[in-house]
Amino acid sequence: MKKSSSSLQDWADRDFWEKGAFLSSDDGQEVIFGKGGSSIGVDTFLPGPGPVFYLKDFYAAKYLAYSPAEFMIVSRDHVIKWLENISDTPPALTGLGSDDDLYEKDFQRLKNSFTEGLRKVVLISRETFTPFSSLETPKALLKRAFTFGTGTPYGLWEPGRGVIGSTPELLFNIQGETLRTFALAGTGRQGQEEDLLRSPKDRYEHDLVVTDIREKLATFSSEVRVGATHLLPYKTLVHLKTDIEASVSPELDLTALTNLLSPTAALGGYPKDLALRFLQQTAYAIKYPRRTFGSAFGVVTPERQQFVVSIRNVQWEGSHLFIESGGGVVEASELAKEVEEFRLKRNTIRKHYL
Repeated sequence: MKKSSSSLQDWADRDFWEKGAFLSSDDGQEVIFGKGGSSIGVDTFLPGPGPVFYLKDFYAAKYLAYSPAEFMIVSRDHVIKWLENISDTPPALTGLGSDDDLYEKDFQRLKNSFTEGLRKVVLISRETFTPFSSLETPKALLKRAFTFGTGTPYGLWEPGRGVIGSTPELLFNIQGETLRTFALAGTGRQGQEEDLLRSPKDRYEHDLVVTDIREKLATFSSEVRVGATHLLPYKTLVHLKTDIEASVSPELDLTALTNLLSPTAALGGYPKDLALRFLQQTAYAIKYPRRTFGSAFGVVTPERQQFVVSIRNVQWEGSHLFIESGGGVVEASELAKEVEEFRLKRNTIRKHYL
């Protein structure tokens, strides 16, 4: 594997658009790109200097590990300049409908399943489109991920499948002996910030995510620091956010850490084992047993161990392109409000990317 010294304009050739990956840094100042190379399924992170991109299975401790043949790290300004020459004309797609009916069935079943143990489950739905161009569509989606205006742009693709988006959620970023992450749960429309801050349901849901992260990090750290909850704007949405830090050892087992943190209570539920057990029995999971939405995506290099939560994206497989979205359901949740929330998230993605 070699680091390229050429310009991104020359480097991003057909090989890149056929098989590639990228992830913006946590501070948004630089982007790492990879192209060519090989992908394998692993259950433990690969040894060696990397970089290696990882996409986790949502339900299991298994990863698609992508080792590019070449990589380059460039500034965000350089990326934006390069993208000026790339068309972002949206693909001409035909809508095939949504799975919102499955969501409603799963919601009703979940409402009868809450116990003192199971306290939150994140249900999702999807909207599907067809057909799309295997080369031109990734170009448009990548450009739109960087022009989205918020979040962390990321993506990975190979012949037959891929994902590109801009996520608001960091799973973790490690620099030296400090791990940074945050809880992100509770969603409202911009302009309704005070309603979100005062919402008992959203504050309860958010506090579950904070508790979940704090409990998990305590496995790896004796010093976990939790900040004050505040608001994070994201396009037409606003979320509740609580920053969290932990002191960790340089010998930290990254595979074990990622397996424990993902999926978070913000995307899976609380407690994790009971939520995943319920999710695997949903009508949605029966129809779509393979899932990466809401799981971990990241890159590991000697200088960088960064993972984000794979949401607010567009995915494709075969000839179908689709958008998934969801929201946390607790005992006090109301179906109409939950449907409004996940459609608001989905529409935000569709309107920008498609």
